[in-house]
Amino acid sequence: MKLIRSLLPAVLLLALAGCSAIPEAKQSPVESAALAVLASDAGLNEKARACQELGDFGGPNSVAPLAALLNKEHLADYARSGLEGIKDPSAGVALRNGLPTLEGRYLAGAVNSLGVRREVAAVPELQKLALDPKRGVAEEAIASLGMIANRGATKTLQQVLASGPAELRVPAAQAAIAAAAQLANDGNVAVARELLDSVVQGLPPSQLATVAKNQAVALSAKAGKTAPK
Repeated sequence: MKLIRSLLPAVLLLALAGCSAIPEAKQSPVESAALAVLASDAGLNEKARACQELGDFGGPNSVAPLAALLNKEHLADYARSGLEGIKDPSAGVALRNGLPTLEGRYLAGAVNSLGVRREVAAVPELQKLALDPKRGVAEEAIASLGMIANRGATKTLQQVLASGPAELRVPAAQAAIAAAAQLANDGNVAVARELLDSVVQGLPPSQLATVAKNQAVALSAKAGKTAPK
Protein backbone atom coordinates (compact mmCIF):
# COMPACT_ATOMS: atom_id res chain seq x y z
CA MET A 1 0.00 0.00 0.00
CA LYS A 2 2.85 2.39 0.88
CA LEU A 3 4.47 1.65 -2.49
CA ILE A 4 1.25 2.42 -4.34
CA ARG A 5 0.83 5.67 -2.43
CA SER A 6 4.41 6.67 -3.13
CA LEU A 7 3.87 6.17 -6.87
CA LEU A 8 0.67 8.21 -7.06
CA PRO A 9 2.31 11.67 -7.19
CA ALA A 10 4.63 10.58 -9.99
CA VAL A 11 1.75 9.07 -11.96
CA LEU A 12 -0.33 12.21 -11.52
CA LEU A 13 2.54 14.39 -12.68
CA LEU A 14 3.00 12.27 -15.79
CA ALA A 15 -0.72 12.40 -16.52
CA LEU A 16 -0.85 16.17 -16.13
CA ALA A 17 2.17 16.56 -18.35
CA GLY A 18 0.46 14.48 -21.01
CA CYS A 19 -2.71 16.58 -20.79
CA SER A 20 -0.85 19.87 -21.04
CA ALA A 21 1.18 18.86 -24.06
CA ILE A 22 -0.42 20.00 -27.33
CA PRO A 23 0.23 17.47 -30.08
CA GLU A 24 1.63 18.94 -33.25
CA ALA A 25 -0.24 18.37 -36.47
CA LYS A 26 1.28 15.52 -38.43
CA GLN A 27 3.04 16.36 -41.66
CA SER A 28 3.35 14.17 -44.71
CA PRO A 29 6.78 13.87 -46.31
CA VAL A 30 5.49 15.90 -49.28
CA GLU A 31 4.29 18.69 -46.99
CA SER A 32 7.57 18.75 -45.09
CA ALA A 33 9.57 18.93 -48.31
CA ALA A 34 7.38 21.70 -49.74
CA LEU A 35 7.63 23.77 -46.57
CA ALA A 36 11.41 23.36 -46.66
CA VAL A 37 11.42 24.74 -50.20
CA LEU A 38 9.38 27.80 -49.15
CA ALA A 39 11.82 28.45 -46.31
CA SER A 40 14.84 28.15 -48.57
CA ASP A 41 16.44 30.33 -51.25
CA ALA A 42 14.88 28.24 -54.01
CA GLY A 43 13.74 29.91 -57.21
CA LEU A 44 10.25 31.12 -58.04
CA ASN A 45 9.34 28.03 -60.03
CA GLU A 46 10.30 25.72 -57.20
CA LYS A 47 8.39 27.80 -54.65
CA ALA A 48 5.35 28.03 -56.89
CA ARG A 49 5.34 24.25 -57.23
CA ALA A 50 5.70 23.94 -53.45
CA CYS A 51 2.60 26.12 -52.94
CA GLN A 52 0.64 23.88 -55.28
CA GLU A 53 1.81 20.76 -53.45
CA LEU A 54 0.75 22.26 -50.13
CA GLY A 55 -2.72 22.77 -51.55
CA ASP A 56 -2.90 19.02 -52.15
CA PHE A 57 -0.98 17.69 -49.16
CA GLY A 58 -0.78 20.55 -46.68
CA GLY A 59 -2.46 20.95 -43.32
CA PRO A 60 -2.49 23.51 -40.49
CA ASN A 61 1.31 23.76 -40.47
CA SER A 62 1.26 25.03 -44.05
CA VAL A 63 -1.18 27.88 -43.49
CA ALA A 64 1.14 30.51 -42.01
CA PRO A 65 3.93 30.07 -44.61
CA LEU A 66 1.37 30.37 -47.43
CA ALA A 67 -0.39 33.34 -45.82
CA ALA A 68 2.95 35.16 -45.63
CA LEU A 69 3.07 35.11 -49.44
CA LEU A 70 -0.37 36.63 -50.08
CA ASN A 71 1.15 40.01 -50.95
CA LYS A 72 4.26 38.74 -52.70
CA GLU A 73 4.54 39.36 -56.42
CA HIS A 74 4.78 36.21 -58.55
CA LEU A 75 3.87 33.92 -55.63
CA ALA A 76 0.64 35.39 -54.26
CA ASP A 77 -1.61 33.54 -56.70
CA TYR A 78 0.10 30.23 -55.99
CA ALA A 79 -0.15 30.82 -52.25
CA ARG A 80 -3.87 31.53 -52.55
CA SER A 81 -4.33 28.39 -54.57
CA GLY A 82 -2.58 26.46 -51.82
CA LEU A 83 -4.85 27.94 -49.15
CA GLU A 84 -7.90 27.16 -51.25
CA GLY A 85 -6.96 23.49 -51.25
CA ILE A 86 -6.22 23.11 -47.53
CA LYS A 87 -9.33 21.80 -45.83
CA ASP A 88 -8.38 22.93 -42.33
CA PRO A 89 -10.48 25.96 -41.20
CA SER A 90 -7.31 27.89 -40.37
CA ALA A 91 -6.75 28.42 -44.10
CA GLY A 92 -10.00 30.36 -44.35
CA VAL A 93 -9.12 32.34 -41.24
CA ALA A 94 -5.78 33.30 -42.77
CA LEU A 95 -7.47 34.63 -45.90
CA ARG A 96 -9.97 36.59 -43.82
CA ASN A 97 -7.18 38.05 -41.68
CA GLY A 98 -5.55 39.38 -44.81
CA LEU A 99 -8.55 41.42 -45.93
CA PRO A 100 -7.83 44.56 -43.84
CA THR A 101 -4.24 44.92 -45.05
CA LEU A 102 -4.12 43.53 -48.59
CA GLU A 103 -4.66 45.95 -51.45
CA GLY A 104 -5.30 45.87 -55.18
CA ARG A 105 -5.05 42.55 -56.95
CA TYR A 106 -3.82 40.86 -53.78
CA LEU A 107 -7.01 41.83 -51.98
CA ALA A 108 -9.09 40.81 -54.99
CA GLY A 109 -7.37 37.44 -55.00
CA ALA A 110 -8.02 36.80 -51.31
CA VAL A 111 -11.68 37.75 -51.77
CA ASN A 112 -11.98 35.34 -54.68
CA SER A 113 -10.35 32.53 -52.70
CA LEU A 114 -12.87 32.98 -49.88
CA GLY A 115 -15.61 32.46 -52.44
CA VAL A 116 -13.92 29.36 -53.84
CA ARG A 117 -13.72 27.96 -50.31
CA ARG A 118 -17.34 28.98 -49.65
CA GLU A 119 -16.27 30.56 -46.37
CA VAL A 120 -19.55 31.36 -44.67
CA ALA A 121 -17.71 33.06 -41.81
CA ALA A 122 -16.37 35.63 -44.31
CA VAL A 123 -19.81 36.80 -45.44
CA PRO A 124 -19.92 39.90 -43.16
CA GLU A 125 -16.53 41.07 -44.45
CA LEU A 126 -17.51 40.34 -48.05
CA GLN A 127 -20.75 42.25 -47.59
CA LYS A 128 -18.81 45.31 -46.47
CA LEU A 129 -16.42 45.04 -49.41
CA ALA A 130 -19.31 44.63 -51.84
CA LEU A 131 -20.81 47.90 -50.62
CA ASP A 132 -17.55 49.85 -50.23
CA PRO A 133 -16.28 51.23 -53.56
CA LYS A 134 -13.17 52.67 -51.89
CA ARG A 135 -11.56 49.24 -51.48
CA GLY A 136 -11.91 48.56 -55.21
CA VAL A 137 -13.04 44.92 -54.99
CA ALA A 138 -16.81 45.26 -54.99
CA GLU A 139 -17.25 43.05 -58.07
CA GLU A 140 -15.01 40.34 -56.65
CA ALA A 141 -16.85 40.44 -53.32
CA ILE A 142 -20.19 40.16 -55.09
CA ALA A 143 -18.96 37.17 -57.09
CA SER A 144 -17.73 35.45 -53.92
CA LEU A 145 -21.06 36.04 -52.21
CA GLY A 146 -22.67 34.30 -55.16
CA MET A 147 -20.36 31.32 -54.69
CA ILE A 148 -21.05 31.10 -50.95
CA ALA A 149 -24.80 31.39 -51.55
CA ASN A 150 -26.10 31.40 -48.00
CA ARG A 151 -28.99 33.55 -46.81
CA GLY A 152 -26.81 36.47 -45.75
CA ALA A 153 -25.00 36.48 -49.08
CA THR A 154 -28.23 36.43 -51.09
CA LYS A 155 -29.63 39.36 -49.09
CA THR A 156 -26.65 41.49 -50.14
CA LEU A 157 -27.05 40.47 -53.78
CA GLN A 158 -30.71 41.46 -53.62
CA GLN A 159 -29.76 44.77 -52.04
CA VAL A 160 -27.34 45.56 -54.86
CA LEU A 161 -29.90 44.55 -57.49
CA ALA A 162 -32.57 46.70 -55.92
CA SER A 163 -30.66 49.85 -55.03
CA GLY A 164 -26.96 49.39 -55.74
CA PRO A 165 -24.84 51.32 -58.25
CA ALA A 166 -25.77 50.70 -61.87
CA GLU A 167 -22.30 49.34 -62.68
CA LEU A 168 -22.73 46.57 -60.10
CA ARG A 169 -26.16 45.36 -61.22
CA VAL A 170 -24.82 43.02 -63.91
CA PRO A 171 -22.13 41.46 -61.65
CA ALA A 172 -24.78 41.06 -58.95
CA ALA A 173 -27.15 39.42 -61.44
CA GLN A 174 -24.45 36.99 -62.57
CA ALA A 175 -23.63 36.14 -58.96
CA ALA A 176 -27.32 35.78 -58.12
CA ILE A 177 -27.93 33.35 -60.97
CA ALA A 178 -24.97 31.25 -59.84
CA ALA A 179 -26.18 31.41 -56.23
CA ALA A 180 -29.69 30.37 -57.25
CA ALA A 181 -28.33 27.27 -58.92
CA GLN A 182 -26.39 26.38 -55.77
CA LEU A 183 -29.41 27.05 -53.56
CA ALA A 184 -31.61 24.87 -55.75
CA ASN A 185 -29.06 22.05 -55.57
CA ASP A 186 -29.06 22.42 -51.78
CA GLY A 187 -32.85 22.13 -51.70
CA ASN A 188 -33.56 25.84 -51.01
CA VAL A 189 -35.82 26.23 -54.03
CA ALA A 190 -37.98 29.01 -52.59
CA VAL A 191 -34.94 31.18 -51.80
CA ALA A 192 -33.52 30.45 -55.24
CA ARG A 193 -36.72 31.60 -56.96
CA GLU A 194 -36.82 34.71 -54.82
CA LEU A 195 -33.27 35.54 -55.84
CA LEU A 196 -34.01 34.99 -59.52
CA ASP A 197 -37.05 37.25 -59.26
CA SER A 198 -34.75 39.95 -57.86
CA VAL A 199 -32.61 39.67 -60.99
CA VAL A 200 -35.63 40.06 -63.26
CA GLN A 201 -36.84 43.07 -61.28
CA GLY A 202 -33.42 44.67 -60.91
CA LEU A 203 -32.36 44.58 -64.56
CA PRO A 204 -33.82 46.12 -67.71
CA PRO A 205 -34.84 43.61 -70.39
CA SER A 206 -31.65 41.75 -71.24
CA GLN A 207 -30.19 38.32 -71.80
CA LEU A 208 -29.37 37.97 -68.11
CA ALA A 209 -32.90 38.90 -67.11
CA THR A 210 -34.25 36.33 -69.56
CA VAL A 211 -31.95 33.65 -68.20
CA ALA A 212 -33.09 34.41 -64.64
CA LYS A 213 -36.75 34.35 -65.67
CA ASN A 214 -36.39 31.03 -67.48
CA GLN A 215 -34.57 29.48 -64.52
CA ALA A 216 -37.29 30.70 -62.15
CA VAL A 217 -39.97 29.16 -64.37
CA ALA A 218 -38.05 25.89 -64.50
CA LEU A 219 -37.73 25.80 -60.71
CA SER A 220 -41.45 26.48 -60.31
CA ALA A 221 -42.28 23.67 -62.74
CA LYS A 222 -39.93 21.30 -60.95
CA ALA A 223 -41.41 22.23 -57.58
CA GLY A 224 -44.89 21.59 -58.97
CA LYS A 225 -43.95 18.12 -60.15
CA THR A 226 -42.43 17.16 -56.83
CA ALA A 227 -45.20 18.65 -54.67
CA PRO A 228 -47.33 16.06 -52.84
CA LYS A 229 -50.73 15.42 -54.42
